[in-house]
Formats: sequence, structure tokens, C-alpha cells
Amino acid sequence: MKNTKKILPIASLCAAAAATIFRVFQLLITVDYNEMGFYSSEAGFLPTHGFYLFLLIAAAVFITAVFIDGKNANAAYMGGTGDLTSKQTAVFGLSFLAAACLKFYMLVFSFKSFGIDFFGEAVIFAVFAAIGFILLGSKKIKPFVGYIMLLISISYTLKSASLFMGDTIITRVSDELLLLLSYVSAVFFFLSLGRYFSDNESNGTRKKLLFFASASACLSACASLAGYIALIIDGAYMKEHMEQHPVSEIGIIIIAFTVIFTLYGKKTTLLETDNENDDENA
Repeated sequence: MKNTKKILPIASLCAAAAATIFRVFQLLITVDYNEMGFYSSEAGFLPTHGFYLFLLIAAAVFITAVFIDGKNANAAYMGGTGDLTSKQTAVFGLSFLAAACLKFYMLVFSFKSFGIDFFGEAVIFAVFAAIGFILLGSKKIKPFVGYIMLLISISYTLKSASLFMGDTIITRVSDELLLLLSYVSAVFFFLSLGRYFSDNESNGTRKKLLFFASASACLSACASLAGYIALIIDGAYMKEHMEQHPVSEIGIIIIAFTVIFTLYGKKTTLLETDNENDDENA
């Protein structure tokens, strides 16, 4: 079989891991919780702003990887939803159910009142759970699954708008800024994933899907997962100074990496084509 590049999966894993470590360091060292969560004025440029420089570099790497990998995408990587095996479809279903469980946990234990954010999370939970059971039950992706995913994008759009409008200094508070960026990336990620699931891809949909899957995994890791790791490292300090991060956003990491590694599976038709070419050359 023809050798193909697999830059994006490796880059995504490395970027998510590095972003998580960098953010844990910031939460424990450089964030001044006595000043409303701003960065400490004594932390220095790199500890304070180096993280955002890293995110920009990661975005540039993702874009480059998508285009380099994309040269072989049509010939070497998984095609449309019809090329997915029953096992791969089941893995998709399990990833959505895992995300739904995290959303359910958040709805039950984190929310104290009803509001736009609560109903947004409830819609996302319902759609995650529905998609998970449909994929596990049918073992194939039906086009309407992609269309109902539009509800997830709408919910994240409303969550982004609510978070942005609710805090006039959001760009200076790292916790809320990173959470906002993770919401925005989730909007485009699920829009692209919805087009893929509904078989409505255009020429650039696959590249957008892979880019926003990588971006969502990276941003959700530093916005949510890093907070829980910091909580494990120094629980007394973190509980005293900051609210718990949304655990439900870890579900996006699960779905995003499922998408990335599934779409980098090989087509079975390539094996047949390669064997025919080998016979002809012989």
C-alpha cells in the first residue's frame, strides 16, 4: 500500500498534551486569583503570553498538516460515511455516549438554576445521547444524524454569546477566554462533522473538519481537562481560589480524537487496487 503522511494525528496529540501541561502550570503558578483571575504582573511575558503564542503555533501546524496530508486524502484516507465499518461506527457511537454521560453529570451536579446555559447543555446532552444510541443500534451513519447535529452547533453558539455578553473583561480572564475559544471551535467542529455525517461535504469540508477537530481537542484540553489535573495536583489551593471547570467539555476531546483517527483509517478498496497493480507489474 502507498505510504501516506499522518502528520495531523501526531500533531493533535502533541499539541493537546503540551497545551494541557502549559495550562496546568499557569493555573498553579501564574494566575493571580486575588485579582479576579488575571495573570500575575510578576509572572513575566513567556509564562503569561507564551501559552497564547503556543496556540497560534499549534493552529499554524494544524493548517499545514491538513494541507500536506490532504494531498493524499482522496486516495488514501477514509472516504464518506459509507466507507466506515460497523466497528468504526460503533466507536463513533461510544464516543458520543461518553460525551453525553459527561453532559448528564454536569446537568445533575453542576447547575444550580435553570437558564439559557442549562437548556443549552440539556439540548447538547439529548443530541449526544440520541446520536450515540442511533449509531450503536444501526451500525451505520444515516444522513439525518448529521442534520440533528446542527442543534449542537446552535447550542454552542448561544453558549458562546451568553459567555461573551456576560463578562465585559472576558479577554483578560484566562479561564473564561479559553472556555469561549473552546465553545467557538466546537461550533465549527460540529458544523463540519454534521456535513460529513449527512453526506453533504464540499471540497473543503474534510480539511475544515480535521482542523477544527484538532483545534477543539487542544482548546478543550486546556480549558477543562487542565483544571482537573491542577485540582488533583493541589486540590486545596484550587478549590479555595477557583470554580471547577466544566467537566462536560472533556467529551469534545473524546469525539474530536475519534474523528481524527477514524478518518485516517485506510480504505479497503486501496488494498485491492494495490494488489492489482502488483500483479500487473509482475
